[in-house]
Amino acid sequence: MAGTWEAAGRWRLRAGLLAMALLGGALPASAAPVLEQVVLVQRHGVRAPTQSADILARWTTRAWPSWPVGAGELTDKGAQVVALIATAMRNHYVQAGLLAAQGCPGQAVLVWSDARDERTRRSGRMMAQSFAPGCNADVTHLPDGARDPLFRRVGKACRYDPAELSRAVKASGPLVDPASARAIADVSAILRPQGPPLDPEASRLQVSDKSIRLSGPLAIAAASAEIFLLQYAQGLPAEDVAWGQAASPAALKPVLAARDRAVWFARQMPVVARVQGAGMARVMLETLSGQPRATAPAVGAGLKLLAFAGHDDNLSNMAGIFGVDWSLPGQPDKTAPATAFALERWRDPETGADSLSLRIWYAELQGMRALDPASVHAVSVPLPDCPGEAFCPLQTVRARILPDLPAGCGG
Repeated sequence: MAGTWEAAGRWRLRAGLLAMALLGGALPASAAPVLEQVVLVQRHGVRAPTQSADILARWTTRAWPSWPVGAGELTDKGAQVVALIATAMRNHYVQAGLLAAQGCPGQAVLVWSDARDERTRRSGRMMAQSFAPGCNADVTHLPDGARDPLFRRVGKACRYDPAELSRAVKASGPLVDPASARAIADVSAILRPQGPPLDPEASRLQVSDKSIRLSGPLAIAAASAEIFLLQYAQGLPAEDVAWGQAASPAALKPVLAARDRAVWFARQMPVVARVQGAGMARVMLETLSGQPRATAPAVGAGLKLLAFAGHDDNLSNMAGIFGVDWSLPGQPDKTAPATAFALERWRDPETGADSLSLRIWYAELQGMRALDPASVHAVSVPLPDCPGEAFCPLQTVRARILPDLPAGCGG
């Protein structure tokens, strides 16, 4: 036990020394933990709404603003937002000594995208080019349109436990909590200024061994709030962002409470996240542990950065699996376009022990709209295995998470 506390003390000391070094203080190179590998998932950039025109027309009689691309497709602005954050990540990891400042990274960087959607394939290309500028780097993925089990796998041998789901839903309190009820009222006033208002009590959650389905006012308010945020991030005129009624980050924050509540039940609740995100979490932890992987994405020796180009679902799944949550100063959406969940592996230069840290990379909403590099930040999030600590032993995290991941889920 004494050895454990001494080791933890050394990590706390070195974490403090590393923080001093990053702020400009002098530090012997051998004193700080060494960053050796990063595995991350970044959400695609700004996209057009995924809902059809018919569905949007059922929500409101108001005319929705037009988009420059088809439903669900990445906009040019969205691609630029991905590059904005990916470039900031590369610059940071160059400064941290993980990536080389010059030359092409070769096998040291691998970007793997969800093949099913244009927005993830294109976002992945932007990530690859940003992580390896000037190198003609490209993203890899399954054949276009293929369903990749690493991004979501439900069905066949991968099923929910309805009884466990029902217990978790009950333990989470009412489907519509006070914050989401207020959000539904606010969104209702925007969508239906002449009424009739959306009734929060009409919200429904249906679960089975294959699906979780939200319907009614909570689902409508959650999706509408995200559309309003996408309109703002895209740079639509203020009068077109929620028809001028939620045209600022401050005004968008309260309506996004409906989205937060919906995301909790549909993606982040641990019993849900472990099924949806098992494949990705397993590959992340196995890669960070140095385990080779022959199947796609193939992981071999020398890999410094593995990046998945995915969806907000994937970030929420990882939050649920790893048992973390976060808020982002200046960004009202916790899984906003191009936000990244990044696990970092650090090695103690004296003992050789490996530990993890977690960062969430994001852009402030106003900075996203303006494509301002100064708006990109990283928030450090403690892992629950080591409360209040900057680092957590890799084996401790593995021992908690891997046994709970369903064997039939993921690639």
